[in-house]
Amino acid sequence: MTGALAAVAVLALVTACGSSTAGSKGGAPPHVASPPASSTTGAVVDPAGELVAHGLLMQDSPASPVELCLGGVAESYPPQCGGPRIVGDVDWEPLRPQRASGVTWTEGEVWVVGRYAPGGDSGSVTLTRPIALTPPEGVTVPSPEPLAFPQLCDDPYAGGGRRGAGSPEQLALVSERMAALDGYVGSWVSDGSSLFNVLVTGDAVAARDELRSVWPGGLCVEQRDLATEADVRAAQEALSAEVPGLLGSAGDSVQGRLDVHVMVLDAATRERILDTVRPWLRERDVRMTSAFAPLPG
Repeated sequence: MTGALAAVAVLALVTACGSSTAGSKGGAPPHVASPPASSTTGAVVDPAGELVAHGLLMQDSPASPVELCLGGVAESYPPQCGGPRIVGDVDWEPLRPQRASGVTWTEGEVWVVGRYAPGGDSGSVTLTRPIALTPPEGVTVPSPEPLAFPQLCDDPYAGGGRRGAGSPEQLALVSERMAALDGYVGSWVSDGSSLFNVLVTGDAVAARDELRSVWPGGLCVEQRDLATEADVRAAQEALSAEVPGLLGSAGDSVQGRLDVHVMVLDAATRERILDTVRPWLRERDVRMTSAFAPLPG
């Protein structure tokens, strides 16, 4: 693979996950795919009710508490993760566990129903039903949202561009210029290699002219009233210090929003998230999801 193709391949891999193509300034937060099946999107959860969640089950040693992992999992062997402590009897055998170096865990996700209590690092969940490999009756497992990276214009080679053009040096330069655009929202490639699509809040024509001066390949620029990448990043950094029960957050370059995933999205947590991001984002710029969802009645 030539240097130019290698650079493009790396770029395509990054942007295929929804990240910004302007990686020269640190890259964008990774794209968040569809929320977990037991989560709610934006709906407030009553923390006092019977709740359902699913994730990896983990016990670090026979003497350690069993935990439901709802955040990231380190891909070591055995894996490493953490989450709410399970209160109640855990029958491991129906869950087909794996065991190594004193650690017991489930290879796939399990479904937990119970009552969540905050406290400590991740809180606890007191079981009201046995842990199972299948969702409870009434819980719908949605299909993941397809990731779409559309071409934003009819003629991406207008203004002197040509198909397949662009050197590694030009690739680096256009990435740098994108990140520095006034009102830069995000960007992606729609042909898997070199057709850049760029969203800005300001003058799209001026932005296209600036990028065209350094990039001879495919290029589409569109103006939209969305949150800028800089504002999404600032809000994301503020959340990490201010919101308890935060499981993760990520900027979505295509939608121009911040996705926020928390343990339990109760009314207080929802308001705290919105208060924290208000200096940078509007309510419509934030999608909130909850790992624990109400158990269907």
